[in-house]
Amino acid sequence: MSIYNRFITSAESLVTTHEETRAGFLSIALEKNRVGDPFVKNALAFKAMAAHTCRAEDLLNLPEVRPFLITAAGLSDKSLSYLDEDDQTMAIKELIDKFLKPSGEAYIDEATFRYLLIKGDAVGGAMRNKIGVLGQERFIRAIYSSMSVRGMVCDCVSTNSKYWREIDGNDAGTETNVKALHWRNTRGERILVFNSKIPTVNKNVDICLFSSGIADYDGIVRHDERAIMFGELKGGIDPAGADEHWKTGNSALNRIRESFTKAGYPKIKTSFIGAAIQHSMAEEIYKQLEDGTLSNASNLTNNNQLIEYCNWLIEL
Repeated sequence: MSIYNRFITSAESLVTTHEETRAGFLSIALEKNRVGDPFVKNALAFKAMAAHTCRAEDLLNLPEVRPFLITAAGLSDKSLSYLDEDDQTMAIKELIDKFLKPSGEAYIDEATFRYLLIKGDAVGGAMRNKIGVLGQERFIRAIYSSMSVRGMVCDCVSTNSKYWREIDGNDAGTETNVKALHWRNTRGERILVFNSKIPTVNKNVDICLFSSGIADYDGIVRHDERAIMFGELKGGIDPAGADEHWKTGNSALNRIRESFTKAGYPKIKTSFIGAAIQHSMAEEIYKQLEDGTLSNASNLTNNNQLIEYCNWLIEL
């Protein structure tokens, strides 16, 4: 069986290059700095607001910096639901007695460092979620680009809205917070839903394409007969996690194929998009493309492959 993506000519063509890996890590580093910047600014504001104090104990008399000190003491936002004012004050006093006082005149810096240490963990958690979002946004931007070249109209519904709107894919930022897209091709209307639970599989699926108009969007995931293609999208760029991402994605795709075959729809199409594709998994992906197990695939960092994939998707 021929491979639909003409830029995939061998298993090697799927492998993420060193340059693409480096660019991916740099992009994540920039995003991490952007996400963390507000916390750095908060720390600088605290230092300015506490600059007139003489001793660590004086910080207790500044109600305006209390929330900052609560964080520096190690209390998470979630924990505050279970702690009253006295509990929070006790935690701040522990911070002052055990860590700020022993620092002497550097108590303000010590409080600042501890706040940033706690918030650094929050940034790490946010970035773990953000990496997947960045991959989806890159994918959606590629869809917009393919449609823009074709002069196609696309409608969008965001994750925090129930209302569809026609979008201009050339506008910056329109790829963020997208829940679903709608367009028309020569075969009819199409709806592409992201990260949605499919009842037949009983799992969330990253990419879900249906033959449907906007009017039927709310219940579309329950209509197996309208399903066209399901795909897995893995946006992580770290080579160390690449094989695990593929194993997870491949298992999910197998589950989709088996579930839809049992439901009476054995010809459902499946695809895989990954940012970190190493040699061993590239061999497996290419083999599945050759034997038709996978309908299509793309390396997320390879623009030619990604646009070719998007053109295929738009025309399904």
